[in-house]
Amino acid sequence: MTPEIGDPVAHALSVLVVSFNTRDLLGACLRSLPAGLRRHGYEVIVADNGSNDGSVAMLRRDWPSVTVLELGANLGFARATNRALAHARGRHALLLNSDAEIQPEALDRLVDFLDATPSAGVAAPRLLNTDLSDQGTARAFPTPAVVLFGRRSPLTRLFPRNRWSRRYLVGRDRAGDRPFEVDWVSGACMMVRREAVAAAGPLDEGFFMYWEDADWCRRIKTSGYHVYCVPGARVIHHEGGSSGGRRARLVWTFHRSAYRYFAKHHAPQPWNPLRAVVGAGLTVRAALLAAVSVLRGHRPGRPA
Repeated sequence: MTPEIGDPVAHALSVLVVSFNTRDLLGACLRSLPAGLRRHGYEVIVADNGSNDGSVAMLRRDWPSVTVLELGANLGFARATNRALAHARGRHALLLNSDAEIQPEALDRLVDFLDATPSAGVAAPRLLNTDLSDQGTARAFPTPAVVLFGRRSPLTRLFPRNRWSRRYLVGRDRAGDRPFEVDWVSGACMMVRREAVAAAGPLDEGFFMYWEDADWCRRIKTSGYHVYCVPGARVIHHEGGSSGGRRARLVWTFHRSAYRYFAKHHAPQPWNPLRAVVGAGLTVRAALLAAVSVLRGHRPGRPA
């Protein structure tokens, strides 16, 4: 029998969704879950960041078995996820953006992989754009070159096969369905073993949004677990749909989080001069991108 949302049988998985004014996307995301989880019991916990679009009313009306945490304000992705994580009962937890659509058997495959691979702390699917192209979210840990050769940087778009972009976007050169180890994966859809959470701790709430997934994967790897992409599991990600807010504001949030990640892992001493250099570079980059987004009148989207 196909497990229903909230089925307590085994509770292999706790699905944790953070929502902020994404009612329609959230509904589509929840409707996609049963096809992706046919063989494992699961629960769903939605942490709502103070939505005013009727999201909570929709959940109460259409999804009575979903646990809804009304946070009352936009606490950011990391804090909201941690609130949901504190209520999770599954042996694995899935961080899932409300703008994601699960493809058939995708989450079953991730659960199976974690169950069969004790050394794996994180398993993620191959995230796809709506045209089914690879979104490039299985990556190596960022280096300073990512400023110029990041996933959405102009140089990567113009010269997608350059060695710096290929070195960073390691998942794009992997064909077939065989799982492979990476440094970090996107928090848009990331399954984490409970023991790995206990070893590494929850998400760093100093990140409001962006880069908390890279930080978490790094801490999970430091605690002795490995991070994998399982490309046989596929999830379509309508990237940017769950971000909320104007693009210029998201650009600044993205770069503030990038600075926090760099300072935390590469220049932890407050007096390290690299902090000033990197901070200045990120500020200039953010200002340029924010100005361009304002001139073009862009709405929400992934900033970099």
